Amino acid sequence: MSQMITRRKRAQAIVELAMIGAVLLVIVLFCLDVCILAIGSGLNERACRDAARMAAQSPNYAGSLTLAQTAVKAYQGDGYFVTTPTVDTTTFVYNDYSGNPPTNTSPYVQVTTACTVLIPAPIFVYGLNFGNGSTMTFTKTYTFPIVTTTYYAPSS
Repeated sequence: MSQMITRRKRAQAIVELAMIGAVLLVIVLFCLDVCILAIGSGLNERACRDAARMAAQSPNYAGSLTLAQTAVKAYQGDGYFVTTPTVDTTTFVYNDYSGNPPTNTSPYVQVTTACTVLIPAPIFVYGLNFGNGSTMTFTKTYTFPIVTTTYYAPSS
């Protein structure tokens, strides 16, 4: 009789472990998805900020766009889960007001970048479909004032 009770307890422990393991697996996969999404979002955020900052250094549209695209190249994604951010040239704005801005207005440059993230682990919970091998695209827009001051390096 005692051997039967011991078997039941072991079987119950195995069933409980399997149930807890399944729940923990879902939690771990969800955390993995959130981490990958956070990495992609952060990468795009930093790339956009630095691209706008670099674009504000140029005295014309073409140079500004080139500097923005060059700055974004420093932020490489892994190529599978997170793509390298790109500058959206259709929404790129370089407004220097032809060197004569209105009162209380500064010339500015506006840069928008986009980055695509592949969600690695699909999760289906109570009709919620999170992932399923799908992608999420992050976009970010920064506006910086155009730097018009000339810097003179001290002579040595």
